[in-house]
Amino acid sequence: VEEVWRAVNKFFSDLLPIFRLMRHAVLTVDLVELMKELQGLISFSEGKVVVLADRRRTPDRDVIMLALVGAYIGYRLGSLPKDSLSSAEIRQILEKTSKITSTRLSELKRQGWVERTEDGEYRATTLGILRFREKRLPMITPRPREKARR
Repeated sequence: VEEVWRAVNKFFSDLLPIFRLMRHAVLTVDLVELMKELQGLISFSEGKVVVLADRRRTPDRDVIMLALVGAYIGYRLGSLPKDSLSSAEIRQILEKTSKITSTRLSELKRQGWVERTEDGEYRATTLGILRFREKRLPMITPRPREKARR
């Protein structure tokens, strides 16, 4: 029994450092934190993502990322049937021409923030979500004074 216990202990003590390293090496998104950060910027209604951010002051690529990150969250919460959006859905959210929508999606795809699914739709990549949170979201998030005025 002692020998088996030592073998089991050794097995797990060898594996734990690997699991700790893996946790730091794998890109993951904290859904709760992401939802907090996007509060007031996206919502869901009738099975669709709704971008609440002021589109006049928000760059097109950021509106697209908000929509795709919203689809990511909505799917994981069970509010949406899929984590991707068609170019027509994105165009409708963006309220721009198909040419502008296509150009912005191509730019985001080149950056690795967006990928095209097998059925021709678009979804935010994990890297894209992390970079968007880090680089763009602080510029979109309303400042405390702006929140008070609303």
